[in-house]
Amino acid sequence: MQPSRRAFLLGRRPAQTPWAAFMQRLKLLCQGQVNDLGENGPGGAQAILTPTRDADVAHARTLCAEYRVVMALEGATGPYALSASPRLRIDPSRLAGLARLVGDPASGTPRWRAQPGVPMAALVQAGLRQFAGFPDAMTLAEWLAAPAPWPAGHCAASGVLTVDVMLADGVEETLGPFGEADVQPLRSATVQSLVPSLFQLASGGDAFATRDGDHWLGRYRLDALKPEAPATVNLAHLLLGHGGTLAWVQSVTLSDAPAGVEPDLEPGPGSSLDSGLDSGLDSDLDPGPESRAPNVPPSEPQAPGLATFRLDARVKTLFDPHGRFPLFMPNET
Repeated sequence: MQPSRRAFLLGRRPAQTPWAAFMQRLKLLCQGQVNDLGENGPGGAQAILTPTRDADVAHARTLCAEYRVVMALEGATGPYALSASPRLRIDPSRLAGLARLVGDPASGTPRWRAQPGVPMAALVQAGLRQFAGFPDAMTLAEWLAAPAPWPAGHCAASGVLTVDVMLADGVEETLGPFGEADVQPLRSATVQSLVPSLFQLASGGDAFATRDGDHWLGRYRLDALKPEAPATVNLAHLLLGHGGTLAWVQSVTLSDAPAGVEPDLEPGPGSSLDSGLDSGLDSDLDPGPESRAPNVPPSEPQAPGLATFRLDARVKTLFDPHGRFPLFMPNET
């Protein structure tokens, strides 16, 4: 019997679950594909949205906030804490625009603007050497979300210049160079409030304890606010390694990675940092660059301690106080 006939005969409309209402509205608002995985599976209610425009993600974020659905990046590197909340997984693969920017700087280094679904193969073909060696089909969003292996204070080696983001409250902002010589202001009150708090964290004792010589032990790269000279502060580098837990990335401005700085560990999802906050790394202390003999590689970093987990938790809370995005697995020691 059709629902409309049942409602007519019984005098009332059958009850609709919140998840069904969420899915119905999502499909009406989004032009991209919506695949409902059901609400009774082992992982709870889940669906996959493959957006074809930024507005799809904006609509999804609004509905996720209303229905208390976590918005996760498909393919992002965890590990993530278990959650009873429904989850909408966003697959950026159809947001794959890549364009070389006109008006390149005087240095002559080309700059590219890439959407989150651009694959590594396309970035390598464009001449961005930092993406060589990664799986061809891996998206830029996955790469940006994966554990960031650059030495402490050297996030500029990523080649990331700016990141356009949508934050947990729906505010859209461009994160990039931040200093006296940089004239692009922060547009939103959200980020104007967020940035001073992040700088305060970066100057605190937990941040000091999270830097182990050349190694940054935290998942969130707060060391981007205290870069090694000649690099200057770039807020975009806060998104390196974020795992899809801090914001939704709309686009990234890139240049070829500077020469002379190599990751201290193998990059990518297969690295020893792949276990994120739950990694168990060698506990030997790094004696620091001053006491190492020339050409001797740095020692393995010590395991993250309570200060590191506490610092990462505070960064997460500043960016996402209401849990709109997934949460990394907490320290269980």
